[in-house]
Amino acid sequence: MAITVGYRFRPTDKELVTHYLFNKLFAQTGPFNDLESFLVKEGDLYGSLDPWDIWRIYGGDNLKDDRPLYFFTRVKKVSANSSRICRRVGSGTWVGEASGEKILSGNEVVGFKKRFHYENQESPDDDGAWIMHEFTINPSLLRHQNDIVLCQMKKNPVAEKKKRKLKQLNNISDEPCMSSKRFKLVEPPLPVPISVQQQQAELPSCRWFKSCNRPKPNLWMQY
Repeated sequence: MAITVGYRFRPTDKELVTHYLFNKLFAQTGPFNDLESFLVKEGDLYGSLDPWDIWRIYGGDNLKDDRPLYFFTRVKKVSANSSRICRRVGSGTWVGEASGEKILSGNEVVGFKKRFHYENQESPDDDGAWIMHEFTINPSLLRHQNDIVLCQMKKNPVAEKKKRKLKQLNNISDEPCMSSKRFKLVEPPLPVPISVQQQQAELPSCRWFKSCNRPKPNLWMQY
């Protein structure tokens, strides 16, 4: 779907709850226009797909500036008789970081926002690489319990930066320490044979030797 140039989808937490999530739960038919349906998709963030597969399938690779994806999804209980929510996703798990924060409309608490990060023991490099915020409506405003929530999912920019840095370091460590083109071993030159004439030329003359070895005259004997 084509989106107008310059358009940015940056809803506030309050807008996500009071407009999108409330209308999803309580509107009779067609609560959203085509653009809104495109921006907040129907997806299973607690299913068999890993976060990177969800991101790729729903067009996350086309987003810029660390923008998130938005989904309506259903939470699932650990068992029929349990009140605990199963946070499994693909081969990993969504792990909660805090009890959540209140979302206010005036003085009224209309919903809650809770932050999760992805953990996967089979893929340590992906630990913390994905962040999800789960938005729920205040249960006191519901007549019946509902399992539909709104989720915001995005890449963790800190983890992405760390992963790129590690990749660069690995590439540097894989490079050879010495290049055969830059460093070349040179053999020492062989000794040049010296001819007999060169040897005689380098020796002092015989006349010099005779003058040096000639005995000095005995002046005492002359007198």
